[in-house]
Amino acid sequence: MIRTRLSLRRPLVVAGTTLVGLATVFALSAPAVATDPTPTASPAGAGPTATPTGPTCVSTADARYKHKFDGRAGTASIELLNGPLCAGQEQPLALVSYVAPSAKFAMPQYLFDSSVKSFSAPKEGELAVTRLEFAVTVPACFTQVDFVFGDKLIDPLTDSSDRYGDRKVGSPKGIGSQSKGRQAWYNGGQESCVAAPEVEALSDCDGTVTLKLINRKGNAAATFVVTGSAGFSRTVSVPIKGIEEVELDAQSAREITVTADGKQVYQGKWTKPQDCQEPEVGQPDTGYAITCTELTFTITNPENGISLTSTFTPSTGKAQTVTVEPGRTTKVTFPGSAGLTVTVTGDLASEKPVAWEKPANCAGGGAGGGDGDLPLTGAAAGGIAAAAGVLLVVGGVLYLMARRRRVRFTA
Repeated sequence: MIRTRLSLRRPLVVAGTTLVGLATVFALSAPAVATDPTPTASPAGAGPTATPTGPTCVSTADARYKHKFDGRAGTASIELLNGPLCAGQEQPLALVSYVAPSAKFAMPQYLFDSSVKSFSAPKEGELAVTRLEFAVTVPACFTQVDFVFGDKLIDPLTDSSDRYGDRKVGSPKGIGSQSKGRQAWYNGGQESCVAAPEVEALSDCDGTVTLKLINRKGNAAATFVVTGSAGFSRTVSVPIKGIEEVELDAQSAREITVTADGKQVYQGKWTKPQDCQEPEVGQPDTGYAITCTELTFTITNPENGISLTSTFTPSTGKAQTVTVEPGRTTKVTFPGSAGLTVTVTGDLASEKPVAWEKPANCAGGGAGGGDGDLPLTGAAAGGIAAAAGVLLVVGGVLYLMARRRRVRFTA
């Protein structure tokens, strides 16, 4: 039997064709998987992820508002529409009322009341404030009310002062145009504004008087003129709801008159308060000494004494005037000479001249001399003795009485 020889070419061709076909199928299927636009399924319960579509804060320059305003009632409100403001940003606003000379715009105007608040960036963990409310008192007379951006208030409003201009909320341009609503300024009222001046006087134990000039109830500034004794005069302007003080010393407070806008509102003088504590006045220590060559007077004024001024006039030579303050000791010396006498006048006074007489022990060349006491007599002694109990006067009055005290110098 003859067997036919098999050839390997055909099986190899078939196998190769099969492999090429499989490779082609795999290559065609792979791009389809990579470019499949169908989204994969989300896990059960998962929602869509939010994507920001704009800024999370706004600058003051880009902020936009809407507002309400009632000038007659003195109220206003404003709402930030596209906030909150970014970190470091702040926008203050103010509602202000003025007293004015007319129901229409006129000057000068004086600040009567104000309210200032601000929008600002919220702190971490806090909610942003997007609405502000304002309220002020409106005077019961001619007035102007303004709602403005910023916290710089103008007082007074005059022909030469700054103006709010485009800062007014609701202005057609400038920062005021960032808010939508009616024009936020008002002029009105039905009568002129007037001051209500008052005076309160407070006397002190030292003789001074303090005047309180009050315009608490007025709706216009008040001009006070204060006059006192010894030529004292002062003019003081007190603003609306204001209080000013004027102090008069003891010399000026003996007679006081106060006028306001040409009318007298007070007349009086210093009166001693009931709770004054009388000070103790120390007695000065006075005396003189005679040596072979000199006549010397010594005045020692204690710490609780009063100022003492006296003049020492010799029979020959130049007079000496001295002032001895409390806590000080002063000596007045004259060269001894035959017939020398010294007369003392002033706060300390001698009832008769003090004579220098050469001591008997001067012949031997020694210093010699003697001392004399200078007791207080007359008004001086009476005044200081009374001070040990209850003084009749204090302060400046005490000083004047002291100047009338007299001291008798005895040899």
